[in-house]
Amino acid sequence: MLNKPASRASQLGRYLLAAPFMLALALGHSAAHAQVAPTPAPAQKPIPQDVVYYLDGQKADKSVLDKTKLDPETISYMQVLKGEQQQQIFGTSSAGGTVVVTTKANANSPAVLALNKRIAAVAPMVGPTPEQSAAIAAVQAYMTKNYPAAKMEMVAPAKNQPGRYHTIFEQDGKRMQLFFDGQGNPVKE
Repeated sequence: MLNKPASRASQLGRYLLAAPFMLALALGHSAAHAQVAPTPAPAQKPIPQDVVYYLDGQKADKSVLDKTKLDPETISYMQVLKGEQQQQIFGTSSAGGTVVVTTKANANSPAVLALNKRIAAVAPMVGPTPEQSAAIAAVQAYMTKNYPAAKMEMVAPAKNQPGRYHTIFEQDGKRMQLFFDGQGNPVKE
């Protein structure tokens, strides 16, 4: 009996019995991702008034940064220095700290390289791990596909949530947020 091939009717019956299970499984999987909707992002904290800015290796006034309206796509990296590190590198400190912004276009300019050398002696820049870079790229790909009109504000590892990533973006004039796992799938907060 085991060696006898199943009839077409019994094969069809097996498929029909399995179909609801497979459909439920498929819908359940995609529904899990569909259920995660963006939530309102927390209000932005005001920027302290006593922040010192460096843009492309040169000290800059905040108004210069406001006027240039830096596109996040043009920024190579940013670093915030405070307290002892700020004192050692710049000879002064302010409660708001020093924000160093380097654009992609000027990342290898003499001014940037000289400032980076001073900073590296005191506060070496620690970049993302390969896993973090892959997760952030997956989150960005998800956002581009599912929220093409969204303006990304940030994608970063979520605070106090290992293996999770947090993105804040603007969509239809609203500041929203989503959380993701390391593969770029949205998850509940």
